[in-house]
This record gives sequence, C-alpha cells and structure tokens, in this order.
Amino acid sequence: MTDQQDRPWMEGQTNDWHAYITGTCTIEESTRLEKLLLEDEQALMLYLVALEQLEPALEEYSAWMDTERFTDQVMAVLPDIEVPGQVGFKKRRWFEKPVFHYVVAASLTLILLSSGAFDKMMPHSGGKQMPPNERVSYSEEVMQATTTWLDKLKP
Repeated sequence: MTDQQDRPWMEGQTNDWHAYITGTCTIEESTRLEKLLLEDEQALMLYLVALEQLEPALEEYSAWMDTERFTDQVMAVLPDIEVPGQVGFKKRRWFEKPVFHYVVAASLTLILLSSGAFDKMMPHSGGKQMPPNERVSYSEEVMQATTTWLDKLKP
C-alpha cells in the first residue's frame, strides 16, 4: 500500500475512515461512507489505507475480544446469588403430573367395565348378528342413556 506521506491530500479523508472503522462517527456519516465505498474506487483505497494504519490497534482489540476471557470477566463482575434448586422451574404437585391423569382415566374405565355400564348401551341380540335395519348407532345409544340418566336426576 502507498504510505500516507506520499499523498498529503488523503490526510483529512483518512480521518473519516478511521472514525468509521473504530465506530466513532455518526450514523449519517457512516451511511455516507458506506455508500461512497460502493461507488468510488478511490474511497476503497483510502479505506484500505486507514485500515492498514489502524491494524495494530485492531489487533489489540481483537485480542481483547477473546470470548473465554470476556465471559470470565463478566461472570467475575456479577454478584453471587444463591438460589435453592433450579432457577425458573416450578415443582409440579402430584395431581398435576400426567401419570396421575392416566391412572384416573384407567381406573374410571375399569370401574365402568366392571359395573356393566357399557353393556347397557349395547343392544341385546342373544349372540346373533342383527339385521342392518334394526341396528342403532352407538352415539344414539349413548345419547339415550345419558338423557335417561339426566331425567332420573331431575326432581
């Protein structure tokens, strides 16, 4: 690259690029310089010269941005907080666990099967197959049984 002393007219412009590279320029100035980079080849050359001049400082910054060291520094600054158990997790009560719901459903099914509740919904045919015109849908049977049961509950 050409040294800045060979081109004294670049001095004012490289200061703009230094500010852009280090992030100290305004948003408007940054937008203007980015547009200039896309349109002007000489601006790109000035940007590269400024980048070369700032290389030692950027290497220092790059070494400072070691992620492990940075994480360790942040963790060292944070206050120690003792939290019993896990943070953010609420312990479920016994009746909120899915296993409880499965056990209740299985128990109710077993009670209904053993009481013969399902047998009352099925038409009795004496072991013979019923003709299609005499068959009643299961949903109708359930609805009839439910309405009969509800009618018995009314005073």
